[in-house]
Amino acid sequence: MWYFRGMDGHRSIGGFFGLELPEYGNFPQWHEGRSVAVNSGRRALEYILRCLGDVRRVHVPRYTCATILEPMKLLGIPCSFYCIDERLELVNPPVLGGGEYLLYANYFGIKEKYVDLLASRYGGRLIVDNALALYSPARSGVSSFYSPRKFSGLSDGGVAVMEHPRLEVEEGDESFPGASFLLECLEHGPERACAACERSERRLQNAPLRRMSRLTERLMRGIDYEQARLRRMDNFLFLHERLGHLNRLAVDMDSLSGPFCYPFWTAFPELRNVLIDERILVPLLWPEVLAQTPAGSLERKLALHLLPLPVDQRCGPQDVERLARIVEAFYS
Repeated sequence: MWYFRGMDGHRSIGGFFGLELPEYGNFPQWHEGRSVAVNSGRRALEYILRCLGDVRRVHVPRYTCATILEPMKLLGIPCSFYCIDERLELVNPPVLGGGEYLLYANYFGIKEKYVDLLASRYGGRLIVDNALALYSPARSGVSSFYSPRKFSGLSDGGVAVMEHPRLEVEEGDESFPGASFLLECLEHGPERACAACERSERRLQNAPLRRMSRLTERLMRGIDYEQARLRRMDNFLFLHERLGHLNRLAVDMDSLSGPFCYPFWTAFPELRNVLIDERILVPLLWPEVLAQTPAGSLERKLALHLLPLPVDQRCGPQDVERLARIVEAFYS
């Protein structure tokens, strides 16, 4: 313990300073009485399934991340897989039997109108995967889950939103030291932090359902989510204006929330390597789709040819201008 003299001259008891962060408090998915903060997006889905209680089958898209299957496997719930079309919409919307639910991924935060359509058709039998659509509003009577770490500098955390969250999650998660890669990334750059980031990802695979850690919750309150959304929208609109005529994916500009990326469907998958050589990270989303879908399927084509061009809040005007010029030069 140590002491210091305050501005009023009185001696005060002090200690080590912790990490100082602002308090924006504008996380878009805090809904009083409906939101539950847990330790990851997949655990948020698990929370929803446990609360629903009568789940006998879940219809899941083939074009999605394999981690989405973990909660169903854990709870012993069978899955049926459905196909999507070139608009990222269901080819044959299923007729649901008793205890059956439809899980739809709001792809990249650009399918708001279609989510509304599904909500009007399926109501409480719809579960919306908003892992890539953090700003998508929660629909009344419809369960949805979010993964804030895909939109900002967080190591973990997920949010479930539903009408009657009745399950009490007693044990809290602990993010430290798994979150140390965030500081390592800041200090040494993302390449040096890659191994630590992968360890953090592996930790999430085996972590049981817990409350969101105090560290993650505090970091979330220190992020200006509205400013980030505006930057993402500006970047998305800029890229669409420059590259929309080259994009094979039809984007409804009236169906955006706050986009995860600019999904660019190209006939030339080698463009990915060109961008990576220019130090522009364009990951292969859900490589497991390649192993689980037949050759020639649309899902396989999307996995290889749909490039998630970055639009996040770290990208300024010069960054998206450079990105657009590289893509345009490739096509020329």
